Amino acid sequence: MSRVLVISGLLMFLSLGVATPALAQPQPQVVITAPTNGGRVAGPDVTVTIQVTGTTLVPAPMATKLEDMHVHYLLDVDPAPWLDGKTPIPMGNPNIVHSGALSNTFAGVAPGAHRAAVVLGLSSHVAVQPPVAPSVSFTVGGTAVTVPAQLPRTGDAGDPTPLALAAGVVGIAIGIALRAVARRRQLRLGHGR
Repeated sequence: MSRVLVISGLLMFLSLGVATPALAQPQPQVVITAPTNGGRVAGPDVTVTIQVTGTTLVPAPMATKLEDMHVHYLLDVDPAPWLDGKTPIPMGNPNIVHSGALSNTFAGVAPGAHRAAVVLGLSSHVAVQPPVAPSVSFTVGGTAVTVPAQLPRTGDAGDPTPLALAAGVVGIAIGIALRAVARRRQLRLGHGR
């Protein structure tokens, strides 16, 4: 019985070691809080405001480590070419702003439909992996109207595979332990006859 408990305890300890890395580091998340998706802003200046969880933003010029993160505000620029985590997001484009701030104002935005995206990046200006890049579509012009919309959450809470694997290992260990206990009981009962 004590061997079964030792083996079960060891397997549980090992399974926690597999599950802990998935739980220890939550994926950073960025949510665009303004403008709202599908909303209308008066313009001509448009302020994009974000909320960041799971990391602290560091302005790119002050970054001392690769993992020092900042955001890239994009106005009417498709972020897809830079979401691979290998291609740096370029500088010098007024519609791409590298920043450690929780908001950025684009001045003189023309009336009409627009899209703002925010890409979370490392100090090397490449997107974090998996990519965290929420976007919203909005219209500039006329009276500002806020359209309530549920914004998609970005990032991922983590791959559930290690946790599922750990749960499976623990389940198998418990099953083996219970089977061993049942066999011993049968042997004892058999010897007692």
